[in-house]
Amino acid sequence: MNYQIFEWMQEGSYAKTPGETEQAYMERIFRAVCETKVDTEELSFNDRIAPEFYSCDAKNRTLCLRFKPQEWQINPNGMLHGGMMATAADITFGMLARYYVRAEKSVTMELNISYMKGIQREEAYLVRAEAKQIGRHVKFLHADILIEDGEKQAAEATALFM
Repeated sequence: MNYQIFEWMQEGSYAKTPGETEQAYMERIFRAVCETKVDTEELSFNDRIAPEFYSCDAKNRTLCLRFKPQEWQINPNGMLHGGMMATAADITFGMLARYYVRAEKSVTMELNISYMKGIQREEAYLVRAEAKQIGRHVKFLHADILIEDGEKQAAEATALFM
């Protein structure tokens, strides 16, 4: 994942082009962040989790990323470790917050998560985040974490970003 794209949104190939809709622009940016790998010998933690762009909605200020559990993320009960769900929510929230501040950096001030159902090792899951309030300094976000097949809710999260 290349978070520098958020800094480059002001200029160059990642700037909004004349006539480009906000929806098309938002999708282009999020796809680029997820698909562009940073040239390093070792993968970052976020790259190892491997979020995939799933969808976004400019009008409703939402971003949905898809995640697939990997063996190193599985707990002794054969399910996705709860901390991985929290991390997936944090990654999704961070990307959405960065989009609105047009910056590489955005800091998690608070993250709350309520677990409702475990995710099995073979179940892909979605994090559907919505920017509820975008203030000058603080952003309030909400997400549902859903098991992709059937979209059963596994968790719900909220966050404040600065």
